[in-house]
Amino acid sequence: MKKQGKRRLTIEDRMIIQACLHDSRNLAQIATRLNVSKSTISREISKFSYVKLGYKCSCAKKSRLDLCNGCQYSGSCLKEKRFYNFKTAEEKSSNLRSSPRSKSKLPIDDIKVIDAMVTDGVRLGQSLHHIYASNPSLSSICGERTIRRLVYRGNLSIKPHELRRYVTYKHSYKKSPKELQLRDIRVLIGRTFKDYKRKVLSNKRSNVVQYDSVIGCISDKKAILTVTFPKYNFQFGILINKGSPDFVRTKIRKLFAKLGKDKVKRIFPINLADNGVEFSYFNEIEIFDDGDKVCDTFFTNPYKSTDKAECERNHEFIRYMIPKGKSLDFLTQEKVDDMFSNINSYVRKSKKDSTPYDLVLRKFEKEFLDAIGIKRIPKKKVKLTQIV
Repeated sequence: MKKQGKRRLTIEDRMIIQACLHDSRNLAQIATRLNVSKSTISREISKFSYVKLGYKCSCAKKSRLDLCNGCQYSGSCLKEKRFYNFKTAEEKSSNLRSSPRSKSKLPIDDIKVIDAMVTDGVRLGQSLHHIYASNPSLSSICGERTIRRLVYRGNLSIKPHELRRYVTYKHSYKKSPKELQLRDIRVLIGRTFKDYKRKVLSNKRSNVVQYDSVIGCISDKKAILTVTFPKYNFQFGILINKGSPDFVRTKIRKLFAKLGKDKVKRIFPINLADNGVEFSYFNEIEIFDDGDKVCDTFFTNPYKSTDKAECERNHEFIRYMIPKGKSLDFLTQEKVDDMFSNINSYVRKSKKDSTPYDLVLRKFEKEFLDAIGIKRIPKKKVKLTQIV
């Protein structure tokens, strides 16, 4: 296969690198997996790996890459320990790209002149536009937007909150992304979102199923596992123990056993899930009880809910009935089934005024709908009000 030209590694690429390192793969294997050169992988690891010190003793031998990812002795080693982590690497790479752009190109003397004029004006209650228009000398140095950027970056004596109408407008703040929740990152090999898109492209007629979880309060013990068929706007739910990957795996495998191998291969051939802790064992649903592989599983990119937009969009109907912040601990599976029966009997304009129930009924028959507890609700009796 012809290798691609020089390109920037993405966070997904870095996740695969970490997964391959945990799987004890060498540089050549990792480079082939990502379709880049070995030197690209070598530079990535050399630049973005980091050192931790051990505290006991007895490491046998470092890996070929001098990294401790996946090493069975890494927890009891007195030697210098070097690791590669995709999140740390992505943050460092992003900082290297953004830090040159975050510094002002104006000379220090010009910034001092701007600071003196702007600070005096702001402290008198003037807006930046008033200050800029009242001081013609400022226009010979920079534009009005440059002055605002200098304030936001902290290059001037005044703070952003001192500006007129600052609180009127939305401001973006740097947020720390949530940690990836998968317990074994090696399951991502061959199951990334890129792999998913390739699979869908080569199997256009196969049904795609998206999985996510809906939570209520932080203190809740229960959550709803949502299973969505994007092609039909169809969604059903399974009540689960919140944050339990064992429970999710068991529930899905029980459903598959109930449907039978042939129906699973037809209805659930391609499955896409979140990276949440509930899906740590999601890949294990691929194998049926008799050891036969019945489906393929994939994971979305980290921190990108748009990868399963149809699933997220359908959650709007759930929030009609269970507002955000309301506890889910009062729910039973019967109430969940009734909720989704109403949702799936709701007419969709995008489906030419058909209901998701009717579309799935024509495609997968009533036996499947009965197995997942979804019933037809007469159109005039569909109820999407808050569950009491």
